[in-house]
Amino acid sequence: MMKIFAKYLGLVMLVLTGIFLIFAIFHSGWYTSHDGIFHIYRTEEALSMLKLGQLPLRWAGNFDQGFGIPLFTFVYPLPYYLSAVLSYVIGATWSLKVLIVTAYLTGGLGIYKLFYKKDPFVAITLALIYLMTPYQFLNIFVRGAIGEILALGLIPWVLVSFSSFMYKSSNSLKWYHPLPFALLLLSHNFLGILFGVFLFGYILTQKISRRPALLSFAISFGLASFFILPMVAEKNLLYSSQHPDLNFRYDQHFATPKQLLYSKWDYWYSMPGEADGMSFQLGFAQIGLCTVAILYLILKKRQMPSFYLIVAYGGSVFLMISRSSFIWELVPILKSIQFPWRFLFMPAVLTPLLAFTWLSQIKNKQLKYLILIFILILGFVNIRNYRRPMKNLSLTEYTDLYRLYLNKTSTTFRSEILPKWSVPNERYKFEDILVNSGNMTIDNFTSAPLSLTATINNKPDDSVGRLTILRNYYPGWVATMDGSYQVALTPTNEGMISLSPVIGVHTYNIEMKSTMIEKIANLISLISLIIVGLIWQKSHNQK
Repeated sequence: MMKIFAKYLGLVMLVLTGIFLIFAIFHSGWYTSHDGIFHIYRTEEALSMLKLGQLPLRWAGNFDQGFGIPLFTFVYPLPYYLSAVLSYVIGATWSLKVLIVTAYLTGGLGIYKLFYKKDPFVAITLALIYLMTPYQFLNIFVRGAIGEILALGLIPWVLVSFSSFMYKSSNSLKWYHPLPFALLLLSHNFLGILFGVFLFGYILTQKISRRPALLSFAISFGLASFFILPMVAEKNLLYSSQHPDLNFRYDQHFATPKQLLYSKWDYWYSMPGEADGMSFQLGFAQIGLCTVAILYLILKKRQMPSFYLIVAYGGSVFLMISRSSFIWELVPILKSIQFPWRFLFMPAVLTPLLAFTWLSQIKNKQLKYLILIFILILGFVNIRNYRRPMKNLSLTEYTDLYRLYLNKTSTTFRSEILPKWSVPNERYKFEDILVNSGNMTIDNFTSAPLSLTATINNKPDDSVGRLTILRNYYPGWVATMDGSYQVALTPTNEGMISLSPVIGVHTYNIEMKSTMIEKIANLISLISLIIVGLIWQKSHNQK
């Protein structure tokens, strides 16, 4: 009875402390951050596209001034599924705040769950240290990086899921084991895959049942394939893939060792060298915990599981500094991460894993409690001034900011998610169809973000009739004539849709559909979901 009481007391303490740490987010209205306003646009667009029946989310039809972009094919969709549904009830700004708070607390609860049965006092300490990692506050109050916030909330639960394979009594695959990692892969393009690389090595080096763990790993990728496969395989369809210099260059955003130890807290941007307006510090308590843990593991344990964690920690830190530039050149895919300091998420996750190995071995309870209290005090002192945004916006300020980018772009650079056929300069439109040549009339015209319908009377003429549909060309657009015959679509010189109607009166329907790769990816995800259902049914029948 006392154990249950202690467990739930710890959970309550953890939640209340977590709320206290980010209490500033509950201020009414929105706040300034690097990307926060873009997430509001994306949330509203996701809800709009879901209402039009687009599932899974792919095309953002209202963005780029109504020309549309394949936003949700290339940008982590899970935060927007969640925030869009919530926004239907409480609005976009509060839905994002609820998502941020929930993800933040969920990460701490995951660390607590990971270690509670072994040592509840160490577990709650490490959970709070995870919540007090400076990178958490950088994401929440400076960057407004909703995908990374959600990823940091899910990663501990991925570890909880795979740690269950360490126990002989529960090393069989359950239906829920693949879910946390699948959700992580949908939460952020880079963090999900990067953690997947670590996780694969974790499965091979730790004392766990590899067969169910690897099967769970594979099913997770299968479930997330509807996003992961097109995101990777169709990247060449983006303008940014043809013109990489228009995006952030990784070699201008290395952190220095000094910045990792301590860098002044501020609310501006990442810059080349040490001129950054934001902090990349690992955290005083976190550095102390890992330093002692690494020394302890080297001197005492000398085992492969411990060695792997040390290498992962050291490797992630090394990849953030300029001396690792040769690795970034050798592995070109790393360049798409844009900011080497994004690897800060790995030390944040590895700190509890490393620290538990020596904290749990301290036999003297009084000494252990003193160390735990000291760690918590050090952690809080470090982040005491990081727990608020630079500014809460008034209604007028928010309205002005909202109107500034509305329906223009949803990223720092317009070209980042622009189809490769489009032109880099911003365009405006006052109609949806232009008649370029021929003798034709257009009747019964209807237009929506994901479709257009028109009855076209193309009369015989000396010139070939041609129309321009003012939408960004993309292979997902499909045109049919009279409901059955498929008509060819081609891109114009400015990346819009060109259509050549046949002679006579015909009705044309142009819709955004799935590309072949997207259809294959959807099928893989569906098959994986069926496999999860079969695993659930099997376990249910065995009870």
